[in-house]
Amino acid sequence: MLTASTLDTELAAAASRRWWNRWTIVFGLALLLVGGFVAGVEVQKAYGETPAAAGPGGGPGGYRGQGGFPEGFPGGGAQTGQGAPSASGQSAEATTGTVKLVDGTTVYIETASGEVVTVRTDGDTSVSVPGKLKDLKAGDKVSVEGGADAEGTVTASTVTKTE
Repeated sequence: MLTASTLDTELAAAASRRWWNRWTIVFGLALLLVGGFVAGVEVQKAYGETPAAAGPGGGPGGYRGQGGFPEGFPGGGAQTGQGAPSASGQSAEATTGTVKLVDGTTVYIETASGEVVTVRTDGDTSVSVPGKLKDLKAGDKVSVEGGADAEGTVTASTVTKTE
């Protein structure tokens, strides 16, 4: 038979037991880490960077400066964007876009794809702008022909202001 003091003792022993122990905490932390990793993978898939194109014309945007036009349209396709070698021996490409900044003999152009291209000019650069290179201002539309180095900097053979 259960007496009041025995009942009190058993109730006191049951009340002091915790619902968690060390393994509950370890399991909870492991679950939290795995959940965070899976969430990170999903976010990367949804918002991560797209892989770089394998070569010229590959991937979104096609050739640099072509405005994403499909083949058969002016400024698009594989036939444009390639030209005769420039004085430095690189093949000339056309880069079109909007002037972001003119800093001395360097012009920074934003292409239709949002890429900012550094264009270097020198004494051999033909400039077809009303005035001189320094008269270009932010927002002007230009087309630049010249070879690009490994870092993407274009050495301009011609700079033409377009409308």
